[in-house]
Amino acid sequence: MKNLIIANYKLLIVLIGLVVLLCLVYIITDPPLTDLENILLQVIFLAVGCSVSFFVGQKSVEKAAKEIIKPHARSAFRRLISLYESLSRASTEIQSLDNSESLEDYRVALAKFDAIVTEQLNTADDALEDWRDIVPEDVEELKQKLESKIQGGIDSDSNPTNSQ
Repeated sequence: MKNLIIANYKLLIVLIGLVVLLCLVYIITDPPLTDLENILLQVIFLAVGCSVSFFVGQKSVEKAAKEIIKPHARSAFRRLISLYESLSRASTEIQSLDNSESLEDYRVALAKFDAIVTEQLNTADDALEDWRDIVPEDVEELKQKLESKIQGGIDSDSNPTNSQ
C-alpha cells in the first residue's frame, strides 16, 4: 500500500512536470506576453517549483531519518530478542517444576529465576541507554515514571493497612 502511494506521488510529480513543460512550450510559441502575464506566469512557476521542491525534500528527509534510526532499531531489536529468549528460559524452568516435590528443586529454580530476572533487568537497562541516544527526554521521563511506580509499590507493600 505504501509503495502504491509513493508510486502515485511520483506519477503526480511527473504529470505536473509535463503540464508545466507543455505550458512553457505553448507560452514560448505564442506571441509576446504582457507584463501582467509574465508576472502571473512567474508566480505559477514559483508555486509549482516550491511545491515540488518541498515534496522531494520531505521524501529525502524521511529516507535519511530512516537510515539514521536503522542502527538504533537493530540494537533495540537485539535487546528484544534477548529478553524474549530469557523469558523462554524462565517459562521452561517453570514447566520443569510442575511435577517436582523436592524443596531443593525449588531453591535451585528460585536461584535460576533470580539470575534470569537480573539478566532481563540488565538487558532492559542497556536498551534504555540505546534509546537515550535518540530520545533522551523521553527516556528520562520514562525512568522517572518507573522510579515513582517502584517507590509507590514499595510504599504500598510496607504499609500495614494495605496488606490486610
